[in-house]
Amino acid sequence: MIEVDAIDHKILDVIRADGRISILELSDKVGLSPTPCGRRVKRLENSGVIMGYGARINPKALGLNISVLISVRLARQGPNASRQFLDAIKLRPEITECMLMAGNIDYMLRIWVRDIDALAVFVRDELQSIPAVAETNTMVILKQDLQTP
Repeated sequence: MIEVDAIDHKILDVIRADGRISILELSDKVGLSPTPCGRRVKRLENSGVIMGYGARINPKALGLNISVLISVRLARQGPNASRQFLDAIKLRPEITECMLMAGNIDYMLRIWVRDIDALAVFVRDELQSIPAVAETNTMVILKQDLQTP
């Protein structure tokens, strides 16, 4: 773990908003000259604070209009059940997040689908047909106000 100061936090805020920003523009926004700014970015990358860069994709531009959270409870506990579940879902393009949970559910999935019919097909034919799955609970997201970083 590295120490992150106020300037590092400024750098992270700017990069979070625009991962394609040049070091020259970044240094101007955070009030550093380019060389020390570049060194700080490299240090944040090498230490794992910055894990990578990627594009934020607008699901609606792809015709995916419905965002859903699905909680999954496995039929049995243990590495074999988890492996069976994860192997079955890893290639499903609808799933954008899969989180292992503590508590009365095992996994929480975030999925994007075209419409309610596509949701029904995914839950019934894909998710509930996995032998390791005992129970699912589907929650349709009506509105999302905050974008995740």
